Amino acid sequence: MPPSRLICRAHNRFTPSIALWQHFVLPNRPSPHQQRLSSSPPRALQHDADSDGASPNSHLADSSQPLEAGVDKTEKQSHKPHKPHKPSAEPASRVRRIKATRGQWLPSKAKASIAKNIRLQEEVSKASLAETDKLLANARDAFKRGLDYTGVILKPMMNVTPVKESALPWCLHAQYKDMSGIERLKMEIERFYHYTRPSTHEQIARSYVIDEVRDHVRKTFREYDVEVFGSERTGLALATSDIDFRLLRPLQTSDPVKAIFPPPTEERNAGKTALYTLLKRLRERQGLFLLPKLLHARYPLISAQHEPSGLDIQVVLANDTLLSRVVMQDYMDEYPYLQSLHCIIKVIFDVRGLSDPYLGGFGSYSLFMMVVASIKHSPQPINNAAEGLVHFLTFWGKFDTRKHGISIEPTFLFDKAKHAVVTDTTKSKLKKGENKPLPSYMLSLRDPADETNDLGRKAIIIKHVQTTLKALSHQLDKDVRMNTRHSLLGPMAGTSYMISFARRKKLRTYGKETLDRIHASLHKKAKAVRDGHSLEPERYQPELKTRMEDDETMVRLAKEHRDKEWQRLAEERKAQEWLET
Repeated sequence: MPPSRLICRAHNRFTPSIALWQHFVLPNRPSPHQQRLSSSPPRALQHDADSDGASPNSHLADSSQPLEAGVDKTEKQSHKPHKPHKPSAEPASRVRRIKATRGQWLPSKAKASIAKNIRLQEEVSKASLAETDKLLANARDAFKRGLDYTGVILKPMMNVTPVKESALPWCLHAQYKDMSGIERLKMEIERFYHYTRPSTHEQIARSYVIDEVRDHVRKTFREYDVEVFGSERTGLALATSDIDFRLLRPLQTSDPVKAIFPPPTEERNAGKTALYTLLKRLRERQGLFLLPKLLHARYPLISAQHEPSGLDIQVVLANDTLLSRVVMQDYMDEYPYLQSLHCIIKVIFDVRGLSDPYLGGFGSYSLFMMVVASIKHSPQPINNAAEGLVHFLTFWGKFDTRKHGISIEPTFLFDKAKHAVVTDTTKSKLKKGENKPLPSYMLSLRDPADETNDLGRKAIIIKHVQTTLKALSHQLDKDVRMNTRHSLLGPMAGTSYMISFARRKKLRTYGKETLDRIHASLHKKAKAVRDGHSLEPERYQPELKTRMEDDETMVRLAKEHRDKEWQRLAEERKAQEWLET
């Protein structure tokens, strides 16, 4: 008996399962990439999508005639026409692939947890640096465009390795718990000051770096010399402070009277040429000086790092700062606690990125005069560093920089809009419109060593400084009253310990190595003396005697100049008060 239906033996024959799959599965598929169609059925499906309500089976019959005879008509009528699924207009959702790298394998959960915490601390440290840099950059950008900005609290920089507050080297032990808060603060500031000062080996390293730079300059130029100035000269340097050198011109060495005043244009140009030559020589000393570069500012300077010690050095082409040193020394003699007070305030600014004048912060000299100004303008006498710190935070946190300027010698506040602290040349340019006036929020602090020098004219971030000092004032007042913290200086300068830890360790190591070389050299000289050999005479001895005599003359002239200027300013102030009354 012949078969009741035809059998298709083609390689791409159509089966009922495919028909069912096309009717019920295919229209609900989310993605076309998962279709499992043979070569013939897809063409029929595509044709069906273009028709209006036609049955899919009719198109399948057109594509394969042998199958039409084998399909039951009643079965085809039982199925209702099915409208094809229209693709969604929204794009197909993409799978987010997360790339992961295999980390370091650790044998225990404890070590894995420690590694994770270290990694998180690194991220926090980088984030704090980035946030501070962003805020400072925003302040500088607002200053350039002549706009105002909102001051915010700047947090201290964080180190990768945290340390407990009770483990800080200046922290007082339990036997001092019965002391009052202000007494604890006073003692803690003294301990902090002695800790941040250079130790024996650190000072040996700093002195040796000074000798190396001086010898290098003398080998490069016969007519030029360098002298140390800044915090290293005034005795305010911390262990890791920069070492500042002033490039001495021949006229300055031979004529100490003219060295007090700015150099002529010809000498200034000659000094710039010498700086370029010195920069080239420093770059040739690979392994000794890292990243030497020339910075163009009011006083051009060379900045580099002494690689063996890690100390930063600067060689500046500037006039003598003897008058400023004399004024600073007088204030340090008048207020014995001034050095320790300046030390803690300097570190507070350092750990928050507020002490770089090239980034709109306060330099060491400007900050020193801010401390003196707060003491001079205190309504009550300040007897120690603790009282000075409390008053400094309160005074500058609330000081109205928009209305008043501040004078130290004589001590009074003035209307900064009427009495701008500028030179006659700058005042003339302001009247002609050649120069733009500073924003009203800028600090105006008159230099007691130069009445035309405004120490606040470059402090663009003054609003951040005031907001931060105000917050620190509230924190310190609360901690002193509660008197329960391990370290009252912890919130202000606690992070400085770990930030400078590695640098100080490297500096001490270099100092120890230097001391060993000095001892070896002394043993060699002693052996030469015992053996009857003649020693090479010490260099620069006649120069040293001449330099000491010149220094004494310059100090005397500077003091005479200071006394005359202060007397004149006091008389002008009295005359102004008489006119106002």
